[in-house]
Amino acid sequence: MNIKNTHKSIIKEYKVSQDVYIALLDNNTAATDTILKGIDKRYIQFYFCTKGSLTFNFNNGIYKINLTEGRSFLFYYPSLDLPLSLNIHADSKVCIVVLSIEKLYQLFAEHGIQDNFISNINLKQFYQEKISTPQIQLALNQIEENNMAPQFERLYLIGKMYELFTLYFSSPTIEETEQNPFISNVVQAKKIKEIRNMLLENLTNPPSIKEIVQRYSISEYLLKDGFKKLYNNTVYGLILDKKLEIAKARLEEGELKVKEIAFELGYENPSHFIAAFKKKYGITPKQFTKTLE
Repeated sequence: MNIKNTHKSIIKEYKVSQDVYIALLDNNTAATDTILKGIDKRYIQFYFCTKGSLTFNFNNGIYKINLTEGRSFLFYYPSLDLPLSLNIHADSKVCIVVLSIEKLYQLFAEHGIQDNFISNINLKQFYQEKISTPQIQLALNQIEENNMAPQFERLYLIGKMYELFTLYFSSPTIEETEQNPFISNVVQAKKIKEIRNMLLENLTNPPSIKEIVQRYSISEYLLKDGFKKLYNNTVYGLILDKKLEIAKARLEEGELKVKEIAFELGYENPSHFIAAFKKKYGITPKQFTKTLE
């Protein structure tokens, strides 16, 4: 599973079978431990907090989800690999079960199990948090306390994994199931970054807000809100700032006149360029060049 930790949690990892992994993480220290792992879009992942609490950090910590003792978190997103930073708080434990979606399909198909969740799982992303039943907690405790001889350990864990999935999916009600709020935000952020990169490639002739909205299938509100949250700027404010950064670099090179730089950056009237430069840097382009002498 390629789990990396930054402190001193006890980590036990088991490859139960092809594309099936179980990991037990025990932070018995007085400090929060950070666990780093990649989330492969081929895998569905189950996190069972058996003691204390956890915090999931997505998109460089912009989006967080907390999980407390006695609760579980299911995560599956079929179209995007997402890096995960997991904070295991002091004196906390988590059991992680990871398997490929193909393996989960196979398990259900082999035993003739029909389940709406499995049937629809590839249609959209899933975030599901629910309470672990006493039966699930007992199975988790037995996995944690496993002291089987090495030659029987893998068989024991396979049996416990089957038991865990049976208890999990046979639960009569699915509590607190919803589209993961951070997922839409992560995808939105990815789209905003794509738009930013496109704008930086078209500084002298950027598309209008209407054209951006149509091309990237995004609402004007989400476009503007995304730029504000990610870059603390407006769409055209970001373009202007980049233009002026380039202008400053050109002036430092000393090869072009102010007018030539203005035209290069798409200004039809150099006076508009001069005014924008002064507003940002507090001096005119000509005054700036004199500071370089």
